[in-house]
Amino acid sequence: MGTYIVKDTPGGKPTLVYRNSREVRIHSAYEPDREADRAVEGFPIGRATMIAVSGIGLGYHLDSLKRRFPGYPVIAVEHDPEVADLARKTCPRHLEGVTVVCSGADLSAVFEAVDMAGFRGIAHYVHRPSYLLNRDFYDTVFRDMNQYATSKISDLLTRFEFEERWVENILRNAGRLFDSTRVRDVFGAFMGCPGVIISAGPSLRGNIRFLSDMRDRALLVAVDTAAPVLQKRGIVPHLIMTLDAQKYSIKHFLGLRESGAALVADLVCYPPVMRSYRGPRIVSATSKYYTSAGGELKRETTPLMEWIEGHAGPVGDIQSGGSVATSAFDLLLNLGCSPIILVGQDLAYTGREIHCSGTHHNDEWLPRYTRFYNLDTINQGVVRRRKIKYVPAYGGAGTVISDFVFDLYRGWFEDSARKVRVPVINATEGGARIANTEECSLSSLAGRFPARTPSPGEVLARALSSAGKESPDNLISGMKAAIRELGGIRGAAESALGDRDRVRAVEEMANSPVLRPVLQPFLRKAHTFLARYNASPEEAERLLLKDIIAAADKLIPLLEKSGRELSGM
Repeated sequence: MGTYIVKDTPGGKPTLVYRNSREVRIHSAYEPDREADRAVEGFPIGRATMIAVSGIGLGYHLDSLKRRFPGYPVIAVEHDPEVADLARKTCPRHLEGVTVVCSGADLSAVFEAVDMAGFRGIAHYVHRPSYLLNRDFYDTVFRDMNQYATSKISDLLTRFEFEERWVENILRNAGRLFDSTRVRDVFGAFMGCPGVIISAGPSLRGNIRFLSDMRDRALLVAVDTAAPVLQKRGIVPHLIMTLDAQKYSIKHFLGLRESGAALVADLVCYPPVMRSYRGPRIVSATSKYYTSAGGELKRETTPLMEWIEGHAGPVGDIQSGGSVATSAFDLLLNLGCSPIILVGQDLAYTGREIHCSGTHHNDEWLPRYTRFYNLDTINQGVVRRRKIKYVPAYGGAGTVISDFVFDLYRGWFEDSARKVRVPVINATEGGARIANTEECSLSSLAGRFPARTPSPGEVLARALSSAGKESPDNLISGMKAAIRELGGIRGAAESALGDRDRVRAVEEMANSPVLRPVLQPFLRKAHTFLARYNASPEEAERLLLKDIIAAADKLIPLLEKSGRELSGM
């Protein structure tokens, strides 16, 4: 290990030297401030709205960047915490207003605080002496940083596409809050019980038969795509989990017999799924918890859910990494399960297949099967359209084909397995290797975990029967109040078109405690557009007013219909 030494230049300014087998100057030995100014002078920021820096040193270049680009957030990445401490002690002014990151794990809090509505990219400033000392570290962190930014933009685009549908589904599903079990009421019911997440990866076909031996030894949670596969093999999971808001998700449930498995459904799911399910139902909500740059624990939930919970009480939060399987992982943590066992979690195109046979995807392809156009051809066509990459294979023998999305999920599982306090076992026996998990065959687990008394099924039945039911009266009252306020703001917005003096009053109404949580999902596109483009005041006002009118026209009938259903319960 080398050491960092602070020295004074002839002009009295501190400079930094790294000493190991050789001496490396991190800044000029004579004029470190002027050296930084000259380097930053030619730095092109383009349209970027954030500056990320490789290496801190004593922060001369950070100070120059802040002066040259005032108002831009500066994220400084530093490999050695010792350097960051020296900079804070020696030149604290250089680090004022700068977010310092010393590992990839710090990036989550940084990007949770970024308003992606106005985000236009990251300008990467390389402090070359620092970078060359730890090139691999900086390359890795900046690759992760770009991936975080991509993921956040993807989240924003997903909200644009689905947010209004989420709100509609939540209101149509509101009645399920009062005739189903809330997931919070079963949290902690399975302390110390093994939990199995059953996904529909291609490898499930190879070891599915061993799941029957696990039913009295572990809580079996199937993702919705795997449910028909299990039914065809006569295997009944304890829970089936779904959270997709789109209409096609009903296909996973067509033909499912009543088996005793309970459905765990997010309130944003396609309403006919919950309405038609023949079995116990558990409702949940998706929320994200993260630590802000200021060290505070923050909660970000699905649009409208805070408003719903304010009138109907808490539902129970499940965090998600973007797939049903990641939500199932957090569900098992909240239930108290240990260890968590992954089955069918290929996260890859094992054997160049996409899903295990027996899913609705494969069943829909079968009628198109011909002598010249078989399932292999269909799978190959899908894989070719993806942005593929090769990742380490399960067991460490060679590589397997994956893609960008699969790899995001793989990273989520690896990070989660590293952080949680319960063991995570990967019993997929195929697909991609998931770091920080124990690889183990599913057949060996029956001997490892004894049958439980009471059985997981008995524990679940007891938890469901003891869960309390809430009254819908407060939510009905809240819906009536929202309908009145929406009617008022709709009329005010119509009269404000062409009358700038009335626009401010409409904006104040939209930000009221009653209307803001209800309207916000419908105004996000407009606010993002205005943050990214220089619209004239007249154009901005007209856009917001029209979106308010359109939102009221959608929300009022939805709230009226939901209120009538709740009143009839």
